[in-house]
Amino acid sequence: MLARQLAIGFGIAIILPLLIYYGVRTVYPPPAMEQTPVAEQYNAQATPEERRTNAQKQRDRQTAYRAKAKVFARVLIVVSTPIGIAAIFASAYVANVAVGTGLILGGILTVAHGYWGYWSYADDWLRFVSLILGLVVLLFVGDRTVGQHLKAGPT
Repeated sequence: MLARQLAIGFGIAIILPLLIYYGVRTVYPPPAMEQTPVAEQYNAQATPEERRTNAQKQRDRQTAYRAKAKVFARVLIVVSTPIGIAAIFASAYVANVAVGTGLILGGILTVAHGYWGYWSYADDWLRFVSLILGLVVLLFVGDRTVGQHLKAGPT
């Protein structure tokens, strides 16, 4: 029975972040890096001016890609954070231990996955505040969940 509960909890924890990511990706596709033509990239007969022009084109492509990647990361964090936090809060009110465990782990992974892509773009104050809020939410849910079990007594 314990193995079944672990499998259910683990399954929810894995599927929830993937569900959110692919849901966002379906509605708002991530950018694709524009490929450099091989003839442009490895032209041995190119003049120095052509090489500078090709290098500038490549830098422009990379800059455009990074800007689009930042926008996608922002969309992902804006969607995944509230859903992940809602899953963490919901875990405190679910009586089924396997589902509650899956929701809390899935919520944590969902929020972490959203922040993973945006972390390098975020300012330090946003990182700090986010970590404080994350800790507060987990302490609240942990106290609520553990407190419920202590009040109920041993089973």
